[in-house]
Amino acid sequence: MIKMIICAIVLAAIAATPLHAAGNWYAGIQLGAEILTDSRDDADDAAAFGVYGGYRIDRMVSLEANLTTANHDIDGPGDPEIDITSVLFGPRLTGQAGRNVNLYAGTGLGIYFLDYEIRDHDDSETETGLYLGAGMEFPVQRDLNLGLDFKYHLLFDDDAIDSDIVTLLVRVGFDL
Repeated sequence: MIKMIICAIVLAAIAATPLHAAGNWYAGIQLGAEILTDSRDDADDAAAFGVYGGYRIDRMVSLEANLTTANHDIDGPGDPEIDITSVLFGPRLTGQAGRNVNLYAGTGLGIYFLDYEIRDHDDSETETGLYLGAGMEFPVQRDLNLGLDFKYHLLFDDDAIDSDIVTLLVRVGFDL
């Protein structure tokens, strides 16, 4: 339900954008690794997949939203698993380093949906937190960028997984 509300808000924001600002939007896909930093459950690293999008306020400042999901196997009896879906939103500052490299840093709020599966028992929790991120983008063509994104996620109430999260993702982005 919360995911549907977030998607509706994003679609409403896109629909409310003036036509002259159409070139300021960007979106893309991302793929990489998600690592739980200190889990008492001995969770394995997982492949993470997601989408992102943002609005450039000017050349240096943008607002970015991010949706990423990963499935971690946990060492233990009963083959337990945990699915983590992250929804992130916050500002991003971008600077140019040379002609073909853009460096950026960002921070913001995150909502983390945790879904546990242990044999016949399923449980779900929602956590909140902050993320700190940095990355780089390489323009390939006029409207196409390749990039590398690093984020450290600090969960406020980490009783559910007793860990923070690190993501390292390769990005392919498009200017809209």
